[in-house]
Amino acid sequence: MSQREFEIYPVDRALDAIADLPGIRPLQVHRVAVPLYVAHLSATVTARDSFDLLDKYVGLAIADAEFRSLAEISDYLGITPDIVHRVLRFLGEIGHVTGTDGALELTALGLRAVREETRYTPKEDRLKLYFDGVRCSPLPERFYRRGVRVLDHDSARAQHEFTLFQPATGFRNDAVTALAVRRDRADYNLPDEHENLRVVDNEIAFLPCYVIPAVTTDVRGYRLLPFTAADATASDPYLEDLFRSWTDLNETMITERNSEVRMRDELGKWLIDRNLSVNNLSQVGAESFLRLTLPRNHYPAGDVPAKGTYALHRVGSYLTQHGFVLQLWCNDIKTRRNAALERALLYDGEGRRADEDLTVFLGQISARLELDTFLTIADLAAYSRRTGRGTRGL
Repeated sequence: MSQREFEIYPVDRALDAIADLPGIRPLQVHRVAVPLYVAHLSATVTARDSFDLLDKYVGLAIADAEFRSLAEISDYLGITPDIVHRVLRFLGEIGHVTGTDGALELTALGLRAVREETRYTPKEDRLKLYFDGVRCSPLPERFYRRGVRVLDHDSARAQHEFTLFQPATGFRNDAVTALAVRRDRADYNLPDEHENLRVVDNEIAFLPCYVIPAVTTDVRGYRLLPFTAADATASDPYLEDLFRSWTDLNETMITERNSEVRMRDELGKWLIDRNLSVNNLSQVGAESFLRLTLPRNHYPAGDVPAKGTYALHRVGSYLTQHGFVLQLWCNDIKTRRNAALERALLYDGEGRRADEDLTVFLGQISARLELDTFLTIADLAAYSRRTGRGTRGL
């Protein structure tokens, strides 16, 4: 089985999402399989159907006329006792009628059915729910969407792309009970109509995700940003909160973070293969945020034919090698300014973005590339005219 099958999506998509966040610098990328419990449940679901006329009138005879025997109902409705017997037997099977002949009663469900003129039929249903393996808390509904793959135990062990972490706690049946009484249970993929929940079985499973350690300029200082197939555009808030209390994961990330010898060795080989050297690497700030700083001639505006060169619009973006995140950089501010304008042209596309959206984007890209002044729509229009690309200069 190919490893590509276990990729979530190109990790660059997650890094691009981080790049647009102010004050956050990604350090590394880890492929982690988060342990889950899959709880297999049995539940009662009440189906709603239209009442057959005989079912309806037999129910009304008991509810309104207060008849308690088969003979009374038969005489009242003018139908044979055999027909009434078959109807009563059916209504008893679906939980609408209880008691023996002469002491017939409508159940609460039967009375509700008569009043609402709807036949309610309880049926058994099976469903599965995901609980994390750290706190045994229910996972939000987004993790059940199409495209989010949860690996069973055998599939997880058959792949080598994502590191498996073992559960930090056991499965608890009372986690299902606690979820069942929550008003927001539908947000965790448990529909309101499912009742009488019973855990039939549970098994271990794994959720593949990218975990990106990052330094921040706010009071937190350091964050683990998880990205899953549920959303490539933002760090998942549920998993991020989970990770803060997950000691094993945090210790692993810190160990990897401090592995400077491995970084120099592995990145050095990769740089040499691109006619670059470790001297092009710089560590920014106390947290050793990595930059790959290249001269301006390594960022051509057109094609990129040579190793170690990148398209102009890539300045300020991130790339990954051997799990390390590097920001492509140029110390020449004019190159960074043109790179920002190139990115803005790509963002604007063949049509036109709303001026408000484009202004926000220009502010974000100007901050990311550390420009002296923020770019404006007028700057982009002038650049569009000068290069003959885009529509802003028309």
